[in-house]
Amino acid sequence: MFFIVEPKNKYIYVKGRGVAGKQIVFPTWIPGSYFIREQEKNVVMLRGASLVSKNKYFLTDDEFEYVYSAISKDQRETISTVDYIFINPVSVFPYQDLNEEYCISLKLPNNWVVHTTLKEIGKFTYCARNYDEFADSPIQSSPKLNLIKVTEFHSISTINNVNELEKLSKVLNFLDSSLSIENEDKQSYIFFFRRSDVNFGGIEHENSSAIVVPWNREDLLWLFAHEYVHKWNVKRLKPRELMRIDYERENYTELLWFAEGVTDYLAFLSLVLSKVIDTQQGLKSISNILSNLTYPGIKRMSLAESSKLTWIKLYKRDDNFLNIGVSYYDLGFVVGLLMDLKIRENSDNHYDIYSMFKALYLRFKETGYTYSDIRNVAEEYGVDFLDELVYKRDPPIFKHLSKYVEVEFVDRGKPYVGIRLEANKITFVEDGSPADNAGLFPGDEIIAVNGVKGANIQEGQSLDLLIVRDGVVKHFEVLPGSNPGHTVKIKTNGGIFEKVFGKGEGVSDKKLI
Repeated sequence: MFFIVEPKNKYIYVKGRGVAGKQIVFPTWIPGSYFIREQEKNVVMLRGASLVSKNKYFLTDDEFEYVYSAISKDQRETISTVDYIFINPVSVFPYQDLNEEYCISLKLPNNWVVHTTLKEIGKFTYCARNYDEFADSPIQSSPKLNLIKVTEFHSISTINNVNELEKLSKVLNFLDSSLSIENEDKQSYIFFFRRSDVNFGGIEHENSSAIVVPWNREDLLWLFAHEYVHKWNVKRLKPRELMRIDYERENYTELLWFAEGVTDYLAFLSLVLSKVIDTQQGLKSISNILSNLTYPGIKRMSLAESSKLTWIKLYKRDDNFLNIGVSYYDLGFVVGLLMDLKIRENSDNHYDIYSMFKALYLRFKETGYTYSDIRNVAEEYGVDFLDELVYKRDPPIFKHLSKYVEVEFVDRGKPYVGIRLEANKITFVEDGSPADNAGLFPGDEIIAVNGVKGANIQEGQSLDLLIVRDGVVKHFEVLPGSNPGHTVKIKTNGGIFEKVFGKGEGVSDKKLI
């Protein structure tokens, strides 16, 4: 198929060429983002096709035209302004035969710069061998666009400034040396980067990733590393269920804890071992992740369930998520940490989680991996606890971790109410907490504490609260209770943990009042 694209402010006009008498299909799923986005909602068909269903059209002519509403700041989608465009092709362009060639020609002023991993065949014209490659190749363009070289093979495409390039180069080189297996790794890789007023994080592609973060986010190393690790874990080595992409419906797997959570640990570990973050930063980061795993949700959802239910849980989380679910990013990270420590312990630090991952990669790159494959390879490196951590609700992560590092719940037993606040609004109420028992609710706005407008809640005090809920003023009395323990402190005590992360201690800073 061939597409001629003319970007306008807020819109993209597309002239397509396909085969009349066949359907074209607009994807409803964007790989790497685990919920149905319904991007076809942005399509207004102008001519050459008749609607069959929400995302399918029957071509009445070989040539067809449509206009696409392009106002999303999310790099998983598409935006078009007077001086900048970002196109995630899977969000904009339909397919007929997935295995045919797909090409795009951009109608842009001559002074515009285009960056993409698609093959250039002419001025502003690019092609992919098939739809999977086409869908996985973002396009960024602007007259202000720069390509910042980080290493010989890594660049950042951006209209903004990027700091810490020297540190980033150390991380990328470390990951290449730790994960690279084949000569195909010696190819160019682009980070498509943009600052915005929102935090959309990143999304992985075969030879690139796309990142959108707020202006006040300075430390990007972990995020860049995470997306880069995806070059191996998810893009080349995949859960077996994701070997064949279905662009129209959910693609279920129980293994996102490995695809995302372990990826996050591999990325984090690269920051530690390349020494771009210090021991205190590293231990504090681990403590914050552990703190997220002290809430009721971990007792109600296993890691495998979290992975499989992400389509309706994690990716659509609300203010009650910590009570009903657990993040496969956080718990998967901790499982990765425990696997790494166990492997190092069993091998006197000669092998690590990178060694295990490369063994998995070599065996299952072509077929994709199952849980049994991960467990079997892990067992070869001495890891014998995966079943209970992956499939058991309320897995004994702290029991395993305490073998390597001192763990303390600093606030356990201290008076607490059981809420999180942003400004004066309640954003979370822990199940079974004094606040929950009193009837407080997410979204309640506190307007007075013990008769004083704008007063802060002090730890340990009884509370007489005036709140606004749905425009109505209500009165609540809350008596402090005993904190079950959410502030996590870890302290090294020698051994393999200290060899990897250094000597020190870290305390989580995510507060629950």
